[in-house]
Amino acid sequence: MIIGATSAARVAAIEAVNLQARVALVLPPEASWQSHPCRDLYPHALAQIAEVNRPNQVRLSQPASYPWKYASLAIDRIEQQSSPALLASRGVDIVLGTGEFCRRPHLTFNVHNRSLRARAYLVATGSLPPCPLIPGLQETGYLVVDKLPTLIETSIPLHWAIIGEETIGVELAQTLVRLGCRVTLIIETEQILPYEDLDLARQIQAQLEADGVNIYLSTRISSVNLDLNSKVIQCGEERISVDEIFIALPERPLVETLNLVDVKVDYNEKGISIDKKLRTSHPQIYACGSVCGNVLGGYTSNSLTEYEAKIAVKNALSWRKTKIDYQSYNYLPWAVYTDPPLARVGMTVDTATNSNRRDLIILEENFKNCTQSILTNKTSGLIQIIVTRKGRILGAAIIGQNASELIEIIAIAIQHRLKITDLNTFPSLSLSYAELIARTAQAWRESVGDQRGWQNNWLKRWLNI
Repeated sequence: MIIGATSAARVAAIEAVNLQARVALVLPPEASWQSHPCRDLYPHALAQIAEVNRPNQVRLSQPASYPWKYASLAIDRIEQQSSPALLASRGVDIVLGTGEFCRRPHLTFNVHNRSLRARAYLVATGSLPPCPLIPGLQETGYLVVDKLPTLIETSIPLHWAIIGEETIGVELAQTLVRLGCRVTLIIETEQILPYEDLDLARQIQAQLEADGVNIYLSTRISSVNLDLNSKVIQCGEERISVDEIFIALPERPLVETLNLVDVKVDYNEKGISIDKKLRTSHPQIYACGSVCGNVLGGYTSNSLTEYEAKIAVKNALSWRKTKIDYQSYNYLPWAVYTDPPLARVGMTVDTATNSNRRDLIILEENFKNCTQSILTNKTSGLIQIIVTRKGRILGAAIIGQNASELIEIIAIAIQHRLKITDLNTFPSLSLSYAELIARTAQAWRESVGDQRGWQNNWLKRWLNI
Protein backbone atom coordinates (compact mmCIF):
# COMPACT_ATOMS: atom_id res chain seq x y z
CA MET A 1 0.00 0.00 0.00
CA ILE A 2 1.28 3.43 -0.99
CA ILE A 3 0.06 6.56 0.78
CA GLY A 4 0.36 9.96 -0.88
CA ALA A 5 -0.38 11.95 -4.02
CA THR A 6 3.20 13.01 -4.73
CA SER A 7 5.18 12.15 -7.84
CA ALA A 8 7.23 9.75 -5.68
CA ALA A 9 4.04 7.89 -4.66
CA ARG A 10 2.96 7.50 -8.28
CA VAL A 11 6.42 6.37 -9.39
CA ALA A 12 6.35 3.81 -6.57
CA ALA A 13 2.92 2.56 -7.69
CA ILE A 14 4.12 2.03 -11.26
CA GLU A 15 7.30 0.32 -10.01
CA ALA A 16 5.25 -2.05 -7.84
CA VAL A 17 2.98 -2.93 -10.79
CA ASN A 18 6.05 -3.66 -12.91
CA LEU A 19 7.18 -6.06 -10.18
CA GLN A 20 3.79 -7.81 -10.50
CA ALA A 21 2.55 -6.82 -7.05
CA ARG A 22 -0.98 -5.92 -6.02
CA VAL A 23 -0.95 -2.21 -5.27
CA ALA A 24 -3.32 0.17 -3.54
CA LEU A 25 -2.68 3.91 -3.77
CA VAL A 26 -4.38 6.13 -1.18
CA LEU A 27 -5.06 9.62 -2.56
CA PRO A 28 -6.70 12.71 -1.00
CA PRO A 29 -10.48 12.80 -1.55
CA GLU A 30 -10.61 15.86 -3.79
CA ALA A 31 -8.25 17.05 -6.49
CA SER A 32 -6.47 20.13 -5.21
CA TRP A 33 -3.19 21.84 -5.95
CA GLN A 34 -1.94 20.81 -2.52
CA SER A 35 -2.24 17.17 -3.60
CA HIS A 36 -1.06 17.86 -7.15
CA PRO A 37 2.07 15.80 -7.95
CA CYS A 38 3.33 18.44 -10.37
CA ARG A 39 2.57 21.58 -8.36
CA ASP A 40 6.25 22.57 -8.09
CA LEU A 41 6.44 22.71 -11.89
CA TYR A 42 3.98 25.60 -12.14
CA PRO A 43 6.66 28.35 -11.85
CA HIS A 44 8.72 26.56 -14.53
CA ALA A 45 5.74 26.55 -16.89
CA LEU A 46 5.31 30.27 -16.23
CA ALA A 47 9.01 30.81 -16.96
CA GLN A 48 8.73 29.19 -20.40
CA ILE A 49 6.01 31.53 -21.61
CA ALA A 50 7.68 34.50 -19.91
CA GLU A 51 10.81 33.88 -21.99
CA VAL A 52 8.82 33.82 -25.24
CA ASN A 53 6.42 36.68 -24.50
CA ARG A 54 8.23 38.98 -22.11
CA PRO A 55 7.31 42.69 -22.32
CA ASN A 56 9.66 45.02 -24.21
CA GLN A 57 11.22 46.81 -21.23
CA VAL A 58 7.76 48.24 -20.55
CA ARG A 59 6.17 48.23 -17.11
CA LEU A 60 2.57 47.13 -17.34
CA SER A 61 -0.26 48.67 -15.35
CA GLN A 62 -1.81 45.20 -15.07
CA PRO A 63 0.05 41.93 -15.87
CA ALA A 64 -1.69 39.71 -18.41
CA SER A 65 -3.45 36.58 -17.13
CA TYR A 66 -2.88 34.35 -20.17
CA PRO A 67 0.57 33.10 -19.01
CA TRP A 68 -1.06 31.76 -15.84
CA LYS A 69 -3.75 29.99 -17.86
CA TYR A 70 -1.08 28.53 -20.14
CA ALA A 71 0.89 27.25 -17.13
CA SER A 72 -2.20 25.57 -15.66
CA LEU A 73 -2.97 23.83 -18.95
CA ALA A 74 0.63 22.67 -19.30
CA ILE A 75 0.67 21.22 -15.78
CA ASP A 76 -2.63 19.44 -16.41
CA ARG A 77 -1.12 17.76 -19.47
CA ILE A 78 1.92 16.66 -17.48
CA GLU A 79 -0.28 15.34 -14.68
CA GLN A 80 -2.20 13.16 -17.14
CA GLN A 81 0.94 11.06 -17.62
CA SER A 82 0.41 9.64 -14.12
CA SER A 83 -3.25 10.42 -13.49
CA PRO A 84 -5.34 8.18 -11.19
CA ALA A 85 -7.29 6.94 -14.22
CA LEU A 86 -4.10 5.90 -16.00
CA LEU A 87 -2.76 4.21 -12.87
CA ALA A 88 -6.05 2.36 -12.45
CA SER A 89 -5.84 1.12 -16.05
CA ARG A 90 -2.45 -0.38 -15.20
CA GLY A 91 -3.83 -2.33 -12.26
CA VAL A 92 -3.43 0.08 -9.33
CA ASP A 93 -6.33 0.14 -6.87
CA ILE A 94 -7.15 3.79 -6.21
CA VAL A 95 -8.52 4.58 -2.75
CA LEU A 96 -9.79 8.13 -2.25
CA GLY A 97 -9.73 9.58 1.25
CA THR A 98 -7.51 10.54 4.15
CA GLY A 99 -6.64 7.93 6.73
CA GLU A 100 -4.41 6.91 9.58
CA PHE A 101 -2.48 3.89 10.83
CA CYS A 102 -3.94 1.59 13.46
CA ARG A 103 -1.95 -1.20 15.16
CA ARG A 104 -4.74 -3.19 16.85
CA PRO A 105 -5.58 -5.99 16.42
CA HIS A 106 -3.05 -5.90 13.56
CA LEU A 107 -1.42 -3.16 11.49
CA THR A 108 -3.91 -1.53 9.13
CA PHE A 109 -4.45 1.81 7.41
CA ASN A 110 -7.97 3.06 8.06
CA VAL A 111 -9.65 5.23 5.41
CA HIS A 112 -13.12 6.34 6.47
CA ASN A 113 -14.90 3.10 7.41
CA ARG A 114 -12.45 0.82 5.61
CA SER A 115 -9.53 -1.00 7.23
CA LEU A 116 -6.88 -1.67 4.59
CA ARG A 117 -4.27 -4.29 5.32
CA ALA A 118 -1.09 -4.92 3.36
CA ARG A 119 2.19 -6.76 3.58
CA ALA A 120 4.07 -3.46 3.54
CA TYR A 121 3.23 0.24 3.56
CA LEU A 122 5.05 3.12 1.88
CA VAL A 123 4.51 6.67 3.15
CA ALA A 124 5.13 9.21 0.38
CA THR A 125 2.85 12.03 1.47
CA GLY A 126 5.43 14.72 0.71
CA SER A 127 5.42 18.08 2.44
CA LEU A 128 3.22 21.06 3.22
CA PRO A 129 3.85 24.76 2.58
CA PRO A 130 5.78 26.52 5.36
CA CYS A 131 4.16 28.44 8.21
CA PRO A 132 6.58 31.35 8.70
CA LEU A 133 6.71 32.87 12.18
CA ILE A 134 6.72 36.50 11.01
CA PRO A 135 4.54 38.81 13.16
CA GLY A 136 1.42 39.85 11.27
CA LEU A 137 2.00 37.64 8.23
CA GLN A 138 -0.83 35.19 8.91
CA GLU A 139 -3.34 38.03 9.34
CA THR A 140 -2.05 39.89 6.27
CA GLY A 141 -2.05 36.82 4.05
CA TYR A 142 0.50 35.41 1.63
CA LEU A 143 0.91 32.98 -1.26
CA VAL A 144 2.79 29.69 -1.59
CA VAL A 145 3.32 27.59 -4.70
CA ASP A 146 -0.02 25.79 -4.19
CA LYS A 147 -1.91 29.06 -4.50
CA LEU A 148 -0.30 30.43 -7.67
CA PRO A 149 -2.86 28.84 -10.04
CA THR A 150 -5.74 30.46 -8.14
CA LEU A 151 -4.61 33.89 -9.36
CA ILE A 152 -6.32 33.13 -12.67
CA GLU A 153 -9.63 33.79 -10.95
CA THR A 154 -8.52 37.25 -9.75
CA SER A 155 -6.34 40.07 -11.03
CA ILE A 156 -2.61 39.34 -11.19
CA PRO A 157 -0.70 41.40 -8.56
CA LEU A 158 1.67 43.99 -9.99
CA HIS A 159 4.19 44.42 -7.14
CA TRP A 160 5.47 41.28 -5.41
CA ALA A 161 7.69 40.54 -2.43
CA ILE A 162 9.32 37.11 -2.35
CA ILE A 163 10.60 36.05 1.07
CA GLY A 164 13.05 33.17 1.46
CA GLU A 165 16.15 31.57 0.00
CA GLU A 166 14.57 28.49 -1.64
CA THR A 167 15.33 28.15 -5.35
CA ILE A 168 11.67 28.47 -6.30
CA GLY A 169 11.76 32.06 -5.01
CA VAL A 170 14.79 32.97 -7.13
CA GLU A 171 13.28 31.37 -10.22
CA LEU A 172 9.87 32.98 -9.70
CA ALA A 173 11.40 36.42 -9.11
CA GLN A 174 12.99 36.42 -12.56
CA THR A 175 9.83 35.04 -14.18
CA LEU A 176 7.57 37.69 -12.65
CA VAL A 177 9.70 40.64 -13.77
CA ARG A 178 9.71 39.20 -17.28
CA LEU A 179 5.93 39.07 -17.11
CA GLY A 180 5.85 42.80 -16.36
CA CYS A 181 5.67 42.74 -12.55
CA ARG A 182 7.83 44.56 -10.01
CA VAL A 183 9.60 42.17 -7.64
CA THR A 184 11.48 42.56 -4.36
CA LEU A 185 13.43 39.49 -3.18
CA ILE A 186 14.15 39.41 0.57
CA ILE A 187 16.66 36.85 1.88
CA GLU A 188 18.15 36.40 5.36
CA THR A 189 21.37 34.78 4.10
CA GLU A 190 24.40 36.67 2.81
CA GLN A 191 23.92 35.43 -0.75
CA ILE A 192 21.13 34.10 -2.92
CA LEU A 193 21.31 30.31 -3.38
CA PRO A 194 23.34 29.85 -0.17
CA TYR A 195 24.40 26.27 -1.02
CA GLU A 196 26.04 27.31 -4.29
CA ASP A 197 29.51 28.58 -5.07
CA LEU A 198 29.68 32.29 -4.24
CA ASP A 199 30.95 33.37 -7.67
CA LEU A 200 28.22 31.42 -9.49
CA ALA A 201 25.53 32.75 -7.13
CA ARG A 202 26.73 36.30 -7.79
CA GLN A 203 26.37 35.74 -11.53
CA ILE A 204 22.74 34.68 -11.03
CA GLN A 205 22.20 37.68 -8.75
CA ALA A 206 23.68 40.05 -11.35
CA GLN A 207 21.31 38.70 -14.01
CA LEU A 208 18.29 39.06 -11.72
CA GLU A 209 19.22 42.66 -10.92
CA ALA A 210 19.74 43.37 -14.62
CA ASP A 211 16.23 42.04 -15.26
CA GLY A 212 14.86 44.41 -12.62
CA VAL A 213 14.61 42.35 -9.41
CA ASN A 214 15.29 44.41 -6.27
CA ILE A 215 17.31 42.14 -3.93
CA TYR A 216 17.73 42.53 -0.16
CA LEU A 217 20.41 40.26 1.34
CA SER A 218 21.05 39.60 5.05
CA THR A 219 17.67 41.15 5.79
CA ARG A 220 15.39 40.09 8.63
CA ILE A 221 11.70 41.02 8.54
CA SER A 222 10.37 42.40 11.81
CA SER A 223 6.66 42.55 10.92
CA VAL A 224 4.03 42.57 8.17
CA ASN A 225 0.77 44.51 8.19
CA LEU A 226 -1.99 45.87 5.98
CA ASP A 227 -2.13 49.51 4.93
CA LEU A 228 -5.26 50.23 2.87
CA ASN A 229 -4.87 47.97 -0.19
CA SER A 230 -1.15 47.31 0.27
CA LYS A 231 0.85 44.83 2.33
CA VAL A 232 3.66 46.56 4.19
CA ILE A 233 6.83 44.67 5.12
CA GLN A 234 8.91 46.22 7.90
CA CYS A 235 12.66 45.52 7.60
CA GLY A 236 14.32 47.45 10.39
CA GLU A 237 13.55 51.10 9.63
CA GLU A 238 12.65 50.43 5.99
CA ARG A 239 9.07 49.86 4.82
CA ILE A 240 8.34 47.94 1.62
CA SER A 241 4.80 48.21 0.21
CA VAL A 242 3.67 45.45 -2.15
CA ASP A 243 0.49 43.98 -3.58
CA GLU A 244 1.30 40.35 -2.76
CA ILE A 245 3.77 38.29 -0.73
CA PHE A 246 5.15 34.92 -1.84
CA ILE A 247 6.88 32.65 0.69
CA ALA A 248 9.89 30.63 -0.55
CA LEU A 249 10.98 28.95 2.67
CA PRO A 250 11.62 25.21 3.34
CA GLU A 251 8.45 23.13 3.51
CA ARG A 252 7.43 20.89 6.42
CA PRO A 253 6.80 17.13 6.15
CA LEU A 254 3.17 15.99 5.99
CA VAL A 255 2.93 13.53 8.90
CA GLU A 256 0.33 14.96 11.29
CA THR A 257 -2.69 13.05 10.01
CA LEU A 258 -1.08 9.58 9.83
CA ASN A 259 -1.20 8.65 13.55
CA LEU A 260 2.45 7.56 13.47
CA VAL A 261 2.72 7.70 17.25
CA ASP A 262 0.24 4.86 17.65
CA VAL A 263 2.29 2.54 15.44
CA LYS A 264 5.55 3.71 17.05
CA VAL A 265 7.11 5.26 13.98
CA ASP A 266 9.81 7.75 14.95
CA TYR A 267 9.64 11.23 13.42
CA ASN A 268 10.48 14.84 14.26
CA GLU A 269 10.06 18.30 12.74
CA LYS A 270 12.43 17.34 9.90
CA GLY A 271 10.45 14.25 8.90
CA ILE A 272 10.15 10.51 9.38
CA SER A 273 13.30 8.72 10.53
CA ILE A 274 14.44 5.97 8.15
CA ASP A 275 17.42 3.64 7.86
CA LYS A 276 19.54 2.96 4.76
CA LYS A 277 16.87 0.54 3.54
CA LEU A 278 14.23 3.30 3.74
CA ARG A 279 12.50 1.41 6.55
CA THR A 280 11.02 3.25 9.52
CA SER A 281 11.15 2.07 13.13
CA HIS A 282 8.18 -0.18 12.25
CA PRO A 283 9.42 -3.10 10.09
CA GLN A 284 6.38 -3.03 7.78
CA ILE A 285 6.35 0.70 7.13
CA TYR A 286 8.70 2.38 4.65
CA ALA A 287 8.98 6.06 3.76
CA CYS A 288 10.56 8.11 0.99
CA GLY A 289 10.67 11.61 -0.43
CA SER A 290 10.34 14.96 1.26
CA VAL A 291 8.27 13.45 4.09
CA CYS A 292 11.64 12.13 5.33
CA GLY A 293 13.30 15.51 4.99
CA ASN A 294 15.95 14.24 2.59
CA VAL A 295 17.50 16.90 0.38
CA LEU A 296 19.99 17.01 -2.47
CA GLY A 297 22.68 19.65 -2.10
CA GLY A 298 20.56 21.56 0.39
CA TYR A 299 17.33 21.51 -1.63
CA THR A 300 14.50 19.08 -2.29
CA SER A 301 14.82 17.16 -5.55
CA ASN A 302 12.36 15.12 -7.62
CA SER A 303 15.19 12.97 -8.95
CA LEU A 304 16.14 12.05 -5.38
CA THR A 305 12.58 11.28 -4.23
CA GLU A 306 11.83 9.13 -7.28
CA TYR A 307 15.12 7.28 -6.84
CA GLU A 308 14.14 6.56 -3.23
CA ALA A 309 10.64 5.45 -4.25
CA LYS A 310 11.95 2.71 -6.54
CA ILE A 311 14.38 1.41 -3.90
CA ALA A 312 11.67 1.46 -1.20
CA VAL A 313 9.27 -0.60 -3.35
CA LYS A 314 11.91 -3.22 -4.12
CA ASN A 315 12.79 -3.52 -0.43
CA ALA A 316 9.15 -3.78 0.59
CA LEU A 317 8.47 -6.60 -1.88
CA SER A 318 11.60 -8.71 -1.52
CA TRP A 319 13.46 -10.45 1.28
CA ARG A 320 16.80 -9.21 0.00
CA LYS A 321 17.03 -5.58 0.98
CA THR A 322 18.96 -2.98 -0.98
CA LYS A 323 20.69 -0.25 0.94
CA ILE A 324 20.38 3.26 -0.37
CA ASP A 325 23.70 4.33 -1.83
CA TYR A 326 23.97 7.70 -0.12
CA GLN A 327 27.11 8.34 -2.14
CA SER A 328 24.88 8.27 -5.21
CA TYR A 329 22.99 11.28 -3.87
CA ASN A 330 26.05 13.33 -4.75
CA TYR A 331 25.91 12.03 -8.30
CA LEU A 332 22.32 13.01 -8.99
CA PRO A 333 22.28 16.21 -11.06
CA TRP A 334 20.48 19.27 -9.77
CA ALA A 335 19.69 22.64 -11.35
CA VAL A 336 18.34 26.13 -10.74
CA TYR A 337 16.14 27.00 -13.71
CA THR A 338 16.92 30.68 -14.00
CA ASP A 339 18.12 32.33 -17.20
CA PRO A 340 20.94 31.43 -17.53
CA PRO A 341 20.42 28.18 -15.61
CA LEU A 342 22.83 26.87 -12.98
CA ALA A 343 23.44 23.11 -12.68
CA ARG A 344 25.80 20.97 -10.65
CA VAL A 345 26.58 17.41 -9.67
CA GLY A 346 28.88 15.82 -7.09
CA MET A 347 31.50 17.77 -5.17
CA THR A 348 31.07 21.53 -5.15
CA VAL A 349 33.80 24.01 -5.99
CA ASP A 350 33.70 25.45 -2.46
CA THR A 351 34.26 21.98 -0.97
CA ALA A 352 37.17 21.33 -3.30
CA THR A 353 38.74 24.72 -2.58
CA ASN A 354 38.43 24.39 1.20
CA SER A 355 39.59 20.77 1.39
CA ASN A 356 43.10 19.80 2.33
CA ARG A 357 43.45 17.46 -0.63
CA ARG A 358 46.37 18.36 -2.86
CA ASP A 359 45.36 16.07 -5.70
CA LEU A 360 42.33 18.11 -6.78
CA ILE A 361 42.24 20.23 -9.91
CA ILE A 362 39.42 22.61 -10.89
CA LEU A 363 39.14 22.85 -14.66
CA GLU A 364 37.32 25.81 -16.19
CA GLU A 365 36.10 26.74 -19.65
CA ASN A 366 34.13 29.83 -20.73
CA PHE A 367 31.07 29.65 -22.96
CA LYS A 368 32.58 32.39 -25.12
CA ASN A 369 34.96 29.79 -26.56
CA CYS A 370 32.11 27.57 -27.77
CA THR A 371 31.10 27.78 -31.45
CA GLN A 372 27.39 27.40 -30.71
CA SER A 373 27.55 30.10 -28.02
CA ILE A 374 29.09 32.54 -30.47
CA LEU A 375 26.52 31.77 -33.19
CA THR A 376 23.57 32.17 -30.82
CA ASN A 377 25.12 35.18 -29.05
CA LYS A 378 24.78 33.45 -25.66
CA THR A 379 28.42 33.67 -24.60
CA SER A 380 27.82 34.30 -20.91
CA GLY A 381 28.59 31.16 -18.94
CA LEU A 382 31.19 28.98 -17.28
CA ILE A 383 31.78 25.25 -16.85
CA GLN A 384 33.85 23.90 -13.94
CA ILE A 385 34.85 20.24 -13.53
CA ILE A 386 36.59 18.95 -10.39
CA VAL A 387 39.01 16.09 -11.02
CA THR A 388 41.91 14.37 -9.32
CA ARG A 389 45.38 14.31 -10.84
CA LYS A 390 44.66 10.74 -11.90
CA GLY A 391 41.68 11.94 -13.90
CA ARG A 392 38.80 10.82 -11.67
CA ILE A 393 35.78 13.16 -11.96
CA LEU A 394 34.39 14.23 -8.57
CA GLY A 395 31.92 16.93 -9.51
CA ALA A 396 31.00 19.77 -11.80
CA ALA A 397 29.12 23.08 -11.91
CA ILE A 398 27.81 24.80 -15.02
CA ILE A 399 26.18 28.17 -15.47
CA GLY A 400 25.04 29.07 -18.94
CA GLN A 401 22.77 28.03 -21.79
CA ASN A 402 21.67 24.36 -21.70
CA ALA A 403 23.46 23.81 -18.36
CA SER A 404 20.81 21.34 -17.17
CA GLU A 405 21.40 19.12 -20.23
CA LEU A 406 25.19 19.38 -20.12
CA ILE A 407 25.35 18.38 -16.45
CA GLU A 408 23.61 15.08 -17.27
CA ILE A 409 26.56 14.06 -19.45
CA ILE A 410 28.96 14.60 -16.56
CA ALA A 411 26.59 12.83 -14.13
CA ILE A 412 26.59 9.74 -16.37
CA ALA A 413 30.39 9.89 -16.58
CA ILE A 414 30.63 9.97 -12.77
CA GLN A 415 28.12 7.15 -12.35
CA HIS A 416 30.02 4.91 -14.78
CA ARG A 417 33.39 5.86 -13.28
CA LEU A 418 34.66 7.36 -16.51
CA LYS A 419 37.78 9.50 -16.36
CA ILE A 420 38.28 12.96 -17.71
CA THR A 421 40.28 11.50 -20.60
CA ASP A 422 37.12 9.71 -21.74
CA LEU A 423 35.35 13.07 -21.97
CA ASN A 424 38.28 14.40 -24.00
CA THR A 425 37.25 11.99 -26.78
CA PHE A 426 33.54 12.66 -26.28
CA PRO A 427 31.90 12.65 -29.74
CA SER A 428 30.08 15.99 -29.74
CA LEU A 429 28.66 17.94 -32.66
CA SER A 430 30.63 21.04 -33.55
CA LEU A 431 27.43 23.12 -33.40
CA SER A 432 26.40 22.08 -29.88
CA TYR A 433 27.11 23.24 -26.36
CA ALA A 434 28.51 19.76 -25.59
CA GLU A 435 31.70 20.97 -27.27
CA LEU A 436 32.44 22.72 -23.98
CA ILE A 437 32.87 19.40 -22.16
CA ALA A 438 35.54 18.20 -24.58
CA ARG A 439 37.28 21.59 -24.35
CA THR A 440 37.32 21.39 -20.55
CA ALA A 441 38.69 17.85 -20.65
CA GLN A 442 41.47 19.06 -22.93
CA ALA A 443 42.40 21.62 -20.29
CA TRP A 444 43.07 18.72 -17.87
CA ARG A 445 45.63 17.28 -20.29
CA GLU A 446 47.42 20.60 -20.44
CA SER A 447 47.26 21.05 -16.65
CA VAL A 448 48.60 17.59 -15.87
CA GLY A 449 51.21 17.97 -18.58
CA ASP A 450 52.58 21.10 -16.87
CA GLN A 451 52.65 19.36 -13.50
CA ARG A 452 54.54 16.38 -14.90
CA GLY A 453 57.08 18.46 -16.74
CA TRP A 454 59.91 17.32 -14.42
CA GLN A 455 59.02 13.69 -15.20
CA ASN A 456 59.23 14.32 -18.94
CA ASN A 457 62.57 16.10 -18.59
CA TRP A 458 63.97 13.24 -16.49
CA LEU A 459 62.76 10.72 -19.08
CA LYS A 460 64.34 12.67 -21.92
CA ARG A 461 67.63 12.87 -20.00
CA TRP A 462 67.57 9.14 -19.28
CA LEU A 463 66.90 8.35 -22.94
CA ASN A 464 69.55 10.89 -24.07
CA ILE A 465 66.98 12.71 -26.19
